[in-house]
Amino acid sequence: MNVGMSLSIKMIVSIGLLSMSVLNSGCSDSADADVITTGAMCMPGDVLLNPTPEAPMAACSVPPSPYSSLIEAGATAQAVATETRRAELLDPSRITVVTCGTGSPFPSERAQSCLAVFVNGKFLLFDAGDRAQNSIENLNLPVMDIETVFLTHFHSDHIADLGEVVSRSWILGRTQPIEIYGGPEVEQVVNGFNLVYAADEIYRVEHHGEAVFPNPTAATAVVIERPGPEGRVVYESDGVSVLAYSVDHSPIGTALGYRIEYAGKVVAISGDTIDTPGLHALAANADVFVSEVMNKGAVEDMECAFGRIPDSRLEKIFADIRSYHIDLPELAQLASDADVATLVMTHLVPAPLSPVQGDAFFSQPAAAIFGGTIVLAEDGTEVVIRL
Repeated sequence: MNVGMSLSIKMIVSIGLLSMSVLNSGCSDSADADVITTGAMCMPGDVLLNPTPEAPMAACSVPPSPYSSLIEAGATAQAVATETRRAELLDPSRITVVTCGTGSPFPSERAQSCLAVFVNGKFLLFDAGDRAQNSIENLNLPVMDIETVFLTHFHSDHIADLGEVVSRSWILGRTQPIEIYGGPEVEQVVNGFNLVYAADEIYRVEHHGEAVFPNPTAATAVVIERPGPEGRVVYESDGVSVLAYSVDHSPIGTALGYRIEYAGKVVAISGDTIDTPGLHALAANADVFVSEVMNKGAVEDMECAFGRIPDSRLEKIFADIRSYHIDLPELAQLASDADVATLVMTHLVPAPLSPVQGDAFFSQPAAAIFGGTIVLAEDGTEVVIRL
């Protein structure tokens, strides 16, 4: 049975931030500790290790027990389903866009920001907010194939699950390095997650051995300086290009949108932004344009309601957020002007509580302005571009 397939668990992270000698010797938390592997006094970043226990051999019965047979059948079926799904998504004759997280910072059943793009056999991930990794696994996306993550900015609802994405992709079988692209703060964010998960990584390698968990390379930060509204290429591999564009989510200094180009097809991703030149540039003639959207009329109603309660803190928050997101009519007009083929609306504020509310708040008003295909995304929505 494939260990990565059966575990459905966690990680790669920073060995570069730690002394590799800890893997061999451990450290002690006091000079005379008896239960800790002999070693130097622990310093910040070091890891305590006890002796690794022997793994007892299972007494497998012949014929196998009913429970063992059930596990075997289930694992075999899951392996077939996983490989079938993987082959479908990595098929180089198509580009597949999957909204693995369509929520916002406000509580809802949706995972927070997460978008998977499969192009020419590559799994490119854009943002990883809270519960993104659970969503990726529940959707049976091939997490072990993630090599590159692009972050639009560093609000928590776009990065909260980044550590789990990095960790679980390693535990589920990823052997290649992973790079995290983003604005200048990306180094601080990646180093932080590397440090947080470093002990977990060392425990797993020490316990199971490098044959099961190949010694990983820490996640690497790739800094994107402000690319400007005209955009520039930040990633190229096997004919796939990713361009970054400056968008406007002020007071955030470096907010990014992205444009993926391959075989004459374009997938554009807004990030969080107001209507701004960089957004028009990245969306131009896109086959699929995935954009955040806010119904500012509904949010204004929420602001007024909290003012009457009164709840001055929430009243202020709902007033502020209208200043740095794109309004629904603005988005629909931009998509029309940019000659977008399919508009996928995500990061929905407010998140619809029902399909009827989704139509009323988003789909119908957008259709009155934009004549192309409109997709109101839910977690797991897929859009396919045939090449």
